Amino acid sequence: MDADPAMDMQRKAGEIQRLAVEARGEAVSEDGTVRVVAGAAGDIKELDLRLSAFELSGVELGEVIVQTIKAAEQKVQADLSAEMTRIMGMPVGGDVFGGGLHRIEPETEA
Repeated sequence: MDADPAMDMQRKAGEIQRLAVEARGEAVSEDGTVRVVAGAAGDIKELDLRLSAFELSGVELGEVIVQTIKAAEQKVQADLSAEMTRIMGMPVGGDVFGGGLHRIEPETEA
């Protein structure tokens, strides 16, 4: 630990910030048709569809994509949480950055 606690905390904050920018989580659907790489803030870095994905109905493909995105987000959050726990020396929750897909309410007619 650094002699100056403020400098130590600043160093840790910088390392966590760098990790948050660089963190990636990858997931592949159970059937292998969809692969997703997500960032820590819930942003999708890569979305790959195998040719067999197009044999699914639109609804089925959508469900597989959403499930795979959620799995990738959970992985990046768990990995980032573990790294933050290591840096801080104390447990840090897996949803620190609050990324992910947010519910979009359907439009209703007045």
